[in-house]
Amino acid sequence: MDKHLNIVAFDNPYPPVYGGAIDVFYKLVALSNTGIKIHLHIFTDSNLQIEPLKKFCEQIYIYKRKKGFINQLSLLPFIVKSRNSSQLNKRLSENNFPILFEGVHTTHPLICDNNLFKRSIIRHHNIEHDYYKGLFDSDKNIFRKIFYYIESIKLKLFLKKVQKSAYNIAISEDDAFKLKDNYFKNISTIPPFHSFNSTATNINDQPFILYHGNLNVAENILAVDYLLKEIFIDKKKKYVVAGLNNNIEFKNKFTTYPNIELIENPSNEKIEDLVKSARVIVLPTFQSTGIKLKLIDSLYKGNHVIANQQMAQGFPLPEIISIANKSDEIIDLVNEKMKNPLSSEEKKNRLIQLNRFFDNNNNVIRIIDIINQLLR
Repeated sequence: MDKHLNIVAFDNPYPPVYGGAIDVFYKLVALSNTGIKIHLHIFTDSNLQIEPLKKFCEQIYIYKRKKGFINQLSLLPFIVKSRNSSQLNKRLSENNFPILFEGVHTTHPLICDNNLFKRSIIRHHNIEHDYYKGLFDSDKNIFRKIFYYIESIKLKLFLKKVQKSAYNIAISEDDAFKLKDNYFKNISTIPPFHSFNSTATNINDQPFILYHGNLNVAENILAVDYLLKEIFIDKKKKYVVAGLNNNIEFKNKFTTYPNIELIENPSNEKIEDLVKSARVIVLPTFQSTGIKLKLIDSLYKGNHVIANQQMAQGFPLPEIISIANKSDEIIDLVNEKMKNPLSSEEKKNRLIQLNRFFDNNNNVIRIIDIINQLLR
């Protein structure tokens, strides 16, 4: 008998060019490849690029986020309130399929219909109130800081409203412990899904240093500012910063750094080529929440990866990362790795280690086990 699953996504997972979208998209692909019939519900501001999703889904429904200021005044978190749809509630109540809520963001239907709890799975991409507290700490804009602080409080209070979910999937053991502290039950830890689906160890090495990430996010903007001022300072080296960006103010930062190339809004293929080609990828962060998808992606596809302790927080294999925390330590590691390209044997051994935790095929079986328990 066919197995059906509702997936409620916080955003369009295609193209999968940033953390949350990568996890959702490749999880969707893995589930579809096992024969699960997916009914995908997406909150997005654009209907563009839905076509590539159709081969993995039985049905796709689009809902527009309600981003008006009035929703910021709600007692509910804005990321939840803005994803409120009576159409979604109706569709979920019209079938009896299990529901995978991608992020607390998408769980508004649970507070509208208690009957949905018994067939609900929440995928916690972060401990969201911690994440927003981190954004509050990172951002320099006073108005955004106020929003992030209030949102953090609302999110912590909101968790009490969705604690009755049948199953919960954390992204790391650290997050699982925090969910238990917030009285969630039936918690599994399943690492993020990713795009790497090969055991190939071919090295595509070019002598440049890369940082990549969603450049619209305060956490990543702070990391880039740090790199520009403290790390990317050797004018004889080539540095590249790449990622989503719609902020002209951010772009203007690079006018005074002629040896640092900014690549804005790269295609999926372009960002993959950059990750594979860079001899060194440097990934600092000042916010240790969840497991960073760009770290997993870089370790699978890239060459040398340098990160600080906060980036490695919660990662189950810190020994395969070159970890440095102080600016001079990071610079010394960059210089060392630039002189010593990663070998095929080193890459092969790293892949073996990664697949112990991050094999998509193994992890999708664990999700299907949860779905089967809901179907009993």
